[in-house]
Amino acid sequence: MKLRDLLREALAAARCSPVPSALVAVVVAATACVALITVGRQAALEADLARELAGPGARTVTVTDVNGSRSLGPAAVDVLRGLSSVEAVVGSTTPVDVVNGAVGEPKVALVALVGDIERAITITRGRLPRSPGEAVISVETQRRLGLSHPVGHLDGTDGRQWAVVGSFEPREPFTDLATMAVTRFDGDEPLRQIRTISISIDTASATQNAALSIVSAGANKLSVDSPLAAAAAGKLVERQVTGFGRSLLLLILGAGGFFVAVVVLADVLIRRRDLGRRRTLGITRGDLITLVALRTAIPAGLGAGTGIALGLGLGALWGHAPGLDFAAGVAVLACMTALLASIPPAVLAANRDPVAVMRTA
Repeated sequence: MKLRDLLREALAAARCSPVPSALVAVVVAATACVALITVGRQAALEADLARELAGPGARTVTVTDVNGSRSLGPAAVDVLRGLSSVEAVVGSTTPVDVVNGAVGEPKVALVALVGDIERAITITRGRLPRSPGEAVISVETQRRLGLSHPVGHLDGTDGRQWAVVGSFEPREPFTDLATMAVTRFDGDEPLRQIRTISISIDTASATQNAALSIVSAGANKLSVDSPLAAAAAGKLVERQVTGFGRSLLLLILGAGGFFVAVVVLADVLIRRRDLGRRRTLGITRGDLITLVALRTAIPAGLGAGTGIALGLGLGALWGHAPGLDFAAGVAVLACMTALLASIPPAVLAANRDPVAVMRTA
């Protein structure tokens, strides 16, 4: 038989058998919905872990001069910026107290940066400082200083002044700048800290080794904050979450496939006379197997769509709705599982003697 004829016969058979069709649809809908809610949450967690591991915080090596040994300087920043494994390098000085020059209070911290300053902050109003005598303030610092606009000047305790030329929001992993003012490094004082961001987590180890060799780190002078241990632990957790999600998905699909196979087997046994008559009239075993499989696939498709819609609705209600690509994948897997589960009962029906079936039915 042609595929078009088989599809027409399968549609007619599905309509004439409402109970088995409804049972298959309900089982597949439950399978898709449960898989989407449970495994979808695992997939969302896995995606969050992957984003965290790929984020700048997991790729940043921080070297800090905790004892004031003057081991860090702008030359190290320039060398590190030239490495192929480095995305950005930012050096910073020890913060100093400054106040709103117009009123003399309150105190806020000002830090000088050197290197890829635009990678550390995003200007919201105004512009970046172009000289050591200019500064930008964070949005939070602007509120603390009582400024309606990022204009004015800051006074230091040593008599120095900085003209405010803009405001900014800090970028990851420089969130500590959220309560500070930022100016350009003038070269007259040593750096307290150098943060080096690798282009990927895989190059973080090479970047760390290069950073330590360039700054000539001594264990008693510098403190190194490395992301390698946290990244390794994160990858381990990600692998465990992935393995658990796959096992759970296989378990759910297996249970759904088992119940679909039971429903199809019962339907085949109940309708053995109809199937035997088709065999007697000349339908081939292959066409009969295809007919039973298509008759199962039609309600399975409807059930998968219903289950996915329900799962997406519940996920959105509970605050962890999975992506549409994952939902589509679950729907396809649920339909394929139902289709495969219908094959053994279909093979059983196709290989029975049609004459014996007609006599005993």
